[in-house]
Amino acid sequence: MMKCPYHDTCTEYGCQELCRCFCDSDDISYTGLHPKLIWERSMTLGRGNDRCDFCMKVR
Repeated sequence: MMKCPYHDTCTEYGCQELCRCFCDSDDISYTGLHPKLIWERSMTLGRGNDRCDFCMKVR
C-alpha cells in the first residue's frame, strides 16, 4: 500500500507521530483474530517506510 488515509491525515495536520498508533492498532486487532488467520507486516508508512506491506493469509 503506497497511500494510507491515516498517514495522509496525520501528515496534513502535522502530527505524523500519531500515525504509529494506527499501525499498532492493526497489529493488536489482527494478531490472534482467528486461529487460521496469519497477519504479517514488516513496513508501514506510519513508521517511516515508503509503503505498508501487510499481508493476511489463511492457514
